[in-house]
Amino acid sequence: MTERKAVYYGQVELIPCIICDGYVLDDDTAVMSERGTADLLGMDQKTLKAVRGNWPLKTLKPFIDEGSTVRGNFVEVVARNSPHCHREIVVYTTQTIKSLIHTYASAFINDGLRKNQVHIGKRAIALSISLVQTALDIAIKQACGLSPDIQQTAQKNYIDAVKLIKEFGFTCTAGDDI
Repeated sequence: MTERKAVYYGQVELIPCIICDGYVLDDDTAVMSERGTADLLGMDQKTLKAVRGNWPLKTLKPFIDEGSTVRGNFVEVVARNSPHCHREIVVYTTQTIKSLIHTYASAFINDGLRKNQVHIGKRAIALSISLVQTALDIAIKQACGLSPDIQQTAQKNYIDAVKLIKEFGFTCTAGDDI
């Protein structure tokens, strides 16, 4: 297989103050760096690296969609504006990130996470809520001829999702100062 190249780079801020490296590959696939994916999910990068090499984790197996895989791909970064230009990095596709969010959210809802994974499940729930609302907001506004700021909308919706989670009596890893 030909090694993919990351030809476009940008900083993605879906959660206030959590800035992730996003790339578009030469085949038009949108991906996020391993560090960015870990930051988005609220997990340590070493943990994500371990998950990648040991998927599926026993605790998560009952909550994984059939055929879902979690694997990072090595790509060469050629985007000149990236701090990692001319290096190989590990990236995750949006499909893989969605699978991780879905798996951890499902496991959290069903009390299937270990104590040290619960914060990831809570983050996954907040991300699920905010990203669905963001997609709806953006689709409606674009259909009405507007050009909304997607990242700003996602950040607002994430804050709203955190408030909703707290209203249901859960504690949330995101502080009140976001």
